Amino acid sequence: MAGADVRKGESRAGASAPSTSGSFTRVTTRRTDEEEPTREMSSAEPTGAAATADILRALEVQRAALFFRMCGVVCVLVLVALPALPGAAWLRGLTAVQCGVAAVICFAASHLASRPGRYTAMVASTIAVALAFLGTGIIYYLGLFSASTTLLVVAIYFYGTSQTRRVAWTAYVAIASLYFIGTAAIALDVIPDRSIFNVDHVESASRFYRVAMQQAVFAVTFYLSRTSRRATQIAMERAHQADLELGQREAQLLETKGALDRALRPSEGRHTGSTIGPYVLGELLGRGGMGEVYAAEHTASLQRVAIKLLHPASLEDPTSVERFAREAATASAVPSEHVAGVLEVGKTVDGAPYMVMERLDGHDLAWHLRRTPQLDLEEVVEMVDHTARALQAVRDAGVVHRDLKPGNVFLLDSLPRRWKVLDFGLSKLQGASSLTQDRTVGTPAYMAPEQIRGEEVDHLADLYALTAVAYRALTGRAPFVGDAIAKVLMDALTRMPECPSAFAPLPVEVEIVLAIGLSKRKEDRFPCVEELADALRVAAERQLDMDTRTRGAALLRRSPWGATIEGAVMPARWASRRGR
Repeated sequence: MAGADVRKGESRAGASAPSTSGSFTRVTTRRTDEEEPTREMSSAEPTGAAATADILRALEVQRAALFFRMCGVVCVLVLVALPALPGAAWLRGLTAVQCGVAAVICFAASHLASRPGRYTAMVASTIAVALAFLGTGIIYYLGLFSASTTLLVVAIYFYGTSQTRRVAWTAYVAIASLYFIGTAAIALDVIPDRSIFNVDHVESASRFYRVAMQQAVFAVTFYLSRTSRRATQIAMERAHQADLELGQREAQLLETKGALDRALRPSEGRHTGSTIGPYVLGELLGRGGMGEVYAAEHTASLQRVAIKLLHPASLEDPTSVERFAREAATASAVPSEHVAGVLEVGKTVDGAPYMVMERLDGHDLAWHLRRTPQLDLEEVVEMVDHTARALQAVRDAGVVHRDLKPGNVFLLDSLPRRWKVLDFGLSKLQGASSLTQDRTVGTPAYMAPEQIRGEEVDHLADLYALTAVAYRALTGRAPFVGDAIAKVLMDALTRMPECPSAFAPLPVEVEIVLAIGLSKRKEDRFPCVEELADALRVAAERQLDMDTRTRGAALLRRSPWGATIEGAVMPARWASRRGR
């Protein structure tokens, strides 16, 4: 950590602090029996319910391949047995043709089901109707009132578990109606029963009883299959929700652990009570890897400031001294009301560099998120707008912040409300040599993929980080969480975050803006932070322009929420280590 934690009390100066994510807000996901989620822009919105539907559809396709293979085998067995069975030659010939056609359709359907993109609802419905006609014809020869009708019961149950309501009802109506027409016609002596298990010797009352009872069996089977499918979907959604909740609680635990570590730090530092120039140092506000931040007061004017001092141990490291000086120069070079200002830079009598910064009354975003794990959309829009103004000034000054996170975004306790960006300890002047060669610097949960890979970064890395901060504030968790840094970094490179609407009720337009800002490829993001802030503002009002909607939908089709990104680029140094 390049800066110092200054989360003490009611004030803070520009410094860094670790913070990740918070807790869980339960959102009941909508279940649907329709073919696709029907919410606006649903193709770009794989919510928890839609993710469950995708899993169920994959299982359905697997079952379909097996079901059609078994049906094909049954047709072949009947075809082989026909020469040895009794009955009129023309009827056996017709049945043989029906068995052959049904077998071809079944094996073709099994092949289609092994390629899910081609096994659509229309294809499934067409196959169901065709097999219903052929199956009823085959069973007419075997016996519509015989045990052969068990095959129709199995088919109704199979189709009844379909994710698509249209497919399920089409199959059920086709099978039940064709069977009813055939059996009712035989019961009324409209057509003769020429099956090998005929009911010519059965009284009419018994025939009608069987007609009605079989329809009842079909109806009960269909009802049980639909109920089973819905129960399975509900159970899977609850399991998915529980998994998300577990991740939320894990994130909250990690954040609470960090807060506890900070709370256990003493309020007095080694310099408390000492004087630096005209300033008297008070309580220790925060401590980081490079330095400490103290509350201070000007002896003459009583002006309240914060003073950041480099650790004595860091004085022996030229890189640390240069980084400290660069932080002071960078913060001083950014003229913005949304950037914590540096008032003065100097050295103590023993040669330790220090900087005098404006004292900020208020709390950083990490503090607010510990108290209220999720912020209202309006608050997040305001935070992103103010932070974008700061990052715009940072960019115009030729600087990349490189460590934007909730701990470095500060809300002043004043009116009008104002957010400020803090801590330029890891910032870098574009085009200047890096002080962190061959090292990944920043806070893992908010680092852009190109920053993790150690590539040259620009303002688009800060744009990614701001989007990640917005995601954290809206959902209650960082885009990627874990107790192992390597896991967080790997997830940031190879996965999309979970769908934001799984954690909070958000307009789909807001999800699209977040998806663009969190894109793995920087060329797919917004070109600048101003456009990100503008897009989020109009998205919150559900007025996002169609070009941005289309662009975000295309990104999410290519890389859905929660999905693993194929062909993700790994850092070269990671690959070399794996090869050793």
